Amino acid sequence: MSQITRRQFLQSAGGITFLALMPVGRGLFAATDPTLPRFTALPYLQPGYASHLKHGEESVVIAWQTEHTPTDFQLQFGPTNAYGKKGAITRTERWQGPNDADRRFNYAASLTGLHLNTRYSYRLVGNGKTIAEGEFTSRKGRGEKVKFVAFGDNSYGDPGELAVAYYAYQSHPDFIMNTGDNVYESGLDHEYAKYFFPVYNADVADPKVGAPLLRSVPFYTVLANHDVHHKDPNKRPIANFDKDRDALAYYTAMHLPLNGPKTTGSSTPTMGDAALISDFHECAGPRYPQMANYSFDYGDAHFLCLDSNVYIDPTNAALRDWISADLKGTDALWKFVVYHHPAFNVGDNHYKEQQMRVLSPLFEAHGVDFCLHGHEHTYQRTMPLRFAPTDTTNANPNHADDRRVPGTFTLDTKFDGAAHTKPDGVLYITTGAGGKELYDPGFDTDPTKWLHEDDKNVAYVSKFVSSVHSFTVIEIDGPSLTLTQIDENGVELDKIHVTKA
Repeated sequence: MSQITRRQFLQSAGGITFLALMPVGRGLFAATDPTLPRFTALPYLQPGYASHLKHGEESVVIAWQTEHTPTDFQLQFGPTNAYGKKGAITRTERWQGPNDADRRFNYAASLTGLHLNTRYSYRLVGNGKTIAEGEFTSRKGRGEKVKFVAFGDNSYGDPGELAVAYYAYQSHPDFIMNTGDNVYESGLDHEYAKYFFPVYNADVADPKVGAPLLRSVPFYTVLANHDVHHKDPNKRPIANFDKDRDALAYYTAMHLPLNGPKTTGSSTPTMGDAALISDFHECAGPRYPQMANYSFDYGDAHFLCLDSNVYIDPTNAALRDWISADLKGTDALWKFVVYHHPAFNVGDNHYKEQQMRVLSPLFEAHGVDFCLHGHEHTYQRTMPLRFAPTDTTNANPNHADDRRVPGTFTLDTKFDGAAHTKPDGVLYITTGAGGKELYDPGFDTDPTKWLHEDDKNVAYVSKFVSSVHSFTVIEIDGPSLTLTQIDENGVELDKIHVTKA
């Protein structure tokens, strides 16, 4: 397939329409003006900090990163290319390596007072020179058709990642919902620069390169195990700033809603020199630790995004109260919960990490339709199910090596997504085949491998694909929803329809 040029991409999907920067190395871009710094991350669109849909109160963030050279930037925006407004720009310091020479500047321009479902133009100016011009469309409101793409466990420069990014772009989504581990191996700032931005903010759309997704659509994600990849003396996950000065880039590269609890008693743990941790706090600002859990609306859907790492205690009363209040407080027709560690995974690699099962009755009580996950590098779709835990002891983080949660399953065996489209229960979707090496070879063709004695051999998974990388496309049109799984060659793997009364 021939590659799609940047101009063709921009004409069809919006994004950067003018860019006065040229690549001078992987993930490094320079302007002809010697007074301007080299860019380590080209301008990219972020969802920003808003959660609820309010006309005239919408906001987005346009972010970029440069070498450590102070520059007078302005971000102008408006409903036409006359602009008329300026975004409030913040600049923070961040490291992409162990030495002072590795210092970078992270910039974020907050564009506020936006209307819903409206196209805006923007222009980035540095030292009086236009660097980039672009367009974006704000979130859609209630009653609007929505299409989004979900995938996880993706960025390490593998061929599958590049192809998934390309075909995800071909789907023309309104936004991306990443299910975690969006960069390997340790969620470091320099790993984002090497493996993430060059693929999802590429200059062309090509299955061997990636796509300019970050220039035109917001990218939501959740905290995952490869974001917190070191171990403390007790072998528990922790971010160790003595080993990696640029740890926890999730909190410094992403700009996501800030409506989560400021603390639930199990914030992302850190260790290391106090000065290094202080530098991180200064860059992350209120995003740490609040951005670990958040929610947002898009069209007729509500999304609750949770940290599911093994240091989390899903039996914590404060966390459960916040989850309950969030799900109860939305009038959205469709409810999604997104977290990395799948509660109902039948693969071999992470089967014992079942701590999030204890939240299933809460999700059922508040009418959740789908839960989306990664972690297991496969695609799995369960039957609609209800689950009643019978022993929640292992859900406590003190049992980090074995988080199995037994219980009783109730399956909706009539639902088939074709003739019977109204599920009784929650559909759990594992979409973790976004690019990293695949798990569980041979599971596709042998359903007997999907059974576990610990679950009394209940056959709760109805579709399993482990032989090819893939991503999920979900389209919502009022009370009708279509889920399609597409592989790294653009081939459809699975498709279901879901309807509401």
